[in-house]
Amino acid sequence: MVDKLPRVLPIVIAGPTGTGKSALALRIAEAIGGEIVNYDSIQIYRGFDIGSAKPSAEVRERVKHHLFDIVDADAEFNAADYARLARATMANIERPILAGGTFFYLRALLHGLPEMPGRDENLRARIRRIAERPRGNVWLHRWLSKIDPQSGRRIAPADRHRVERALEVWRVSGRPISEWERPAAESAGGMAAVKIGLMMERQQLVQRLDARVDEMYAAGLVDETRKLLDRYRRTARPFGAIGYAEAAAVVCCEMGVDTAIAETKRRTRAYAKRQMTWLRSERNVQWIDVTAHDPFDAAMQVIKEMK
Repeated sequence: MVDKLPRVLPIVIAGPTGTGKSALALRIAEAIGGEIVNYDSIQIYRGFDIGSAKPSAEVRERVKHHLFDIVDADAEFNAADYARLARATMANIERPILAGGTFFYLRALLHGLPEMPGRDENLRARIRRIAERPRGNVWLHRWLSKIDPQSGRRIAPADRHRVERALEVWRVSGRPISEWERPAAESAGGMAAVKIGLMMERQQLVQRLDARVDEMYAAGLVDETRKLLDRYRRTARPFGAIGYAEAAAVVCCEMGVDTAIAETKRRTRAYAKRQMTWLRSERNVQWIDVTAHDPFDAAMQVIKEMK
């Protein structure tokens, strides 16, 4: 470990799921005496461990980890809440290393969020009643895709909360949410950071993602989901996440395990593709091809050059 380093810019580790962001963040944190700050929207929830690939207790003992297991599944928590909490957390960390997979959370932290219409509880309740009907989430997603094709492509049908929010914004403002959520440029009001992006050859990434899904189900994802469903309503936000939505369908006898695994793999691949598309709109990302380079050596070189 390097001693007596000065306070440095936040280091962001980004990239599609499965490229090794958490492992790299851990190695960097151990090398420079840093602390890891989570920006994954499912790892913030208590009990949602296997399906979110949450770092183990052993890993979290090696370096300090922040913003994991901070919210119950039935609590209201959004990107603005995350940004406020993350900024307050990072104010007390000399060498923060941001790792996760929810780039909307990351963008909210680094650049802030656009002004959008607030929640309309009556409208949200009406939309939610539709969502709770048989195949209601499919119908709502089709509605969203019709009025806002860009958001329909970006938001998965199973991501019920984001679908509901997009429809709510459209009904309240008359404008699709994609017009409000323009990619933010670097600005004087934003937070400066060293951004390291990991990329991997597509076929290798697909193989890694498929193996990861198999490992999650073998590790007990369905049993974990069954216990969580005993505590929370199925409409709780994290049950819409990849893996948990399919495992919940297994628990509720709506889907067989083999079908659930296949659907989880399909959604995971699509999610990785959307993550890469999102990241390409970010400026000043230092890309590392993990199939061609040791990501740690390359990342440390980026960090040294950008101090």
